[in-house]
Amino acid sequence: MDRAFRKLTHGLMLVGGLGIIVMMINITLDVVLKVFWNAPIQGTVEISSYYYMVAIVMLPMALVEYDDEQISVDLLFNHFPAWLKRTSLLITFIATAGILSVMTWRTGLDAVRAFKVGEVVMGSREIIVWPARCMLPLGFGLAAVAAVLRAVMLLQGKPVTKLHETDSAA
Repeated sequence: MDRAFRKLTHGLMLVGGLGIIVMMINITLDVVLKVFWNAPIQGTVEISSYYYMVAIVMLPMALVEYDDEQISVDLLFNHFPAWLKRTSLLITFIATAGILSVMTWRTGLDAVRAFKVGEVVMGSREIIVWPARCMLPLGFGLAAVAAVLRAVMLLQGKPVTKLHETDSAA
């Protein structure tokens, strides 16, 4: 299970990273074409906003959660006894999975609605955006799965947090 989930999340991380590169090329080409030939690429702003940026944020979300790479403040946590650390982490994983599940459900409803109406945005041209709506429930849902997997790992006694530089200095 761990290996399959890790492969899936790494693949999504690569797609998100590819989104950064493609967005950079798209925007650079748009600027060059506009400046030198007065022929910008139609829909660059809309495609960047609805596709690239969403992919960059949402697709790597599960790997960030699974690998404990999110931003955290451990001011008091590092001073807790081991049993309280485990309890705090378990509560956090369950709450995280619950909140992300609600977000998955809500954004999933929005994605279904967008699909049914064939959602588009008008900018310099009409851009179909309903497929991009699917990235939100995918990202939230897989991040919820990652939180549940981390809770299971914690209950099995496996490591679920990274050793941060401040941890090793203390």
